[in-house]
Amino acid sequence: MSGIFINGDWHENTDMICCRCKLPVWESNNPGYTYQCLNCDEDLYVHEVEEQDPHYLPKVIVARRVDGIIINTALEYVLDDSNEKRVFINQAAAEAFLLGAGFNSEDLEHMYFIEFEHEPKEATT
Repeated sequence: MSGIFINGDWHENTDMICCRCKLPVWESNNPGYTYQCLNCDEDLYVHEVEEQDPHYLPKVIVARRVDGIIINTALEYVLDDSNEKRVFINQAAAEAFLLGAGFNSEDLEHMYFIEFEHEPKEATT
């Protein structure tokens, strides 16, 4: 499943969007709230969100822990020919690319499919 890093913590896509801005929301770390909208910079209650379009397929970048070692905190990314983070049209395209490059389905379980359009700035460093 796709998601994002917020302050170093992984948050999977909740399949919900903000009622105001219509962008994806993430689990809130703030007690008393269920979701947070990074675009509106607000924590939200359940009645302030709605279900995401089931056909929503965000662009993603792919990362894993350095050298594939889970205890490493740093991430390494799939890069394009310009040594920039490669942006895939969706998670399915990224998975197909990785499988074609010799990874197997077990390897994919250790990959992060980071939603590119909603990636916070701190997640890119």
